Amino acid sequence: MLHHQNLFVLSFAALFLALFCHCSATKFMVGDSAGWIIPPYPTYYSNWSQTHIIRAGDIVEFKFDDKFYNLIQVSQQEYEHCTSLEPLRIFNSSPVILPMKERGVLYFTCSISNYCCLGQKIVIYVQDSPPPPPPPPQSPSPSQAPITISPQLSPNGSAPQPYGSSPPSPTTNTPGTDGGNPPGPTSTPGGNSNAVALVGGRSFTESLGPLLSMLGALLGFWMM
Repeated sequence: MLHHQNLFVLSFAALFLALFCHCSATKFMVGDSAGWIIPPYPTYYSNWSQTHIIRAGDIVEFKFDDKFYNLIQVSQQEYEHCTSLEPLRIFNSSPVILPMKERGVLYFTCSISNYCCLGQKIVIYVQDSPPPPPPPPQSPSPSQAPITISPQLSPNGSAPQPYGSSPPSPTTNTPGTDGGNPPGPTSTPGGNSNAVALVGGRSFTESLGPLLSMLGALLGFWMM
């Protein structure tokens, strides 16, 4: 039962983290409302990239008029020289939605005419995603709860002694150490037997008296 509870908790935590990452993803529109066009000045897209923090898990979207523009993903060298001899990816239709799966640096240009030299190029810096929040603490199951035993009083009203300890022995007074009180009389085995014999003889005599009286009365009646 406990094993199934742990599996349920782990599955719920994984689902929670997946939903959190999905819901926390941010969608960025390159160029904002202007989109992907020939910029009004050469550093327009560079400024845009520096003012937007993009993390792994976010989404970057390029919107453009595909009659006049395109989107090319290139290497850093071709980005710097505004060439597209060995493009990594080519996008000729809009919109282009790119999920940022991991940390890295991506280079994009427009290969039409001299638009790249006019500033239609951008570097996307993808940073690490923020750490997810810690899962809520798991409450201990009843089988894991510590068991506490409260001490109970013994019938004489004293607390029970710990296991392995012996009860305190009663104190005895020896002659000469009881504050000067004389020792009490002691009985010997011989004295006990004499007392028993005396009591037994007295009981026998008392029981024999009535019997002799009855015997004397019968004898007198017979002699008459």
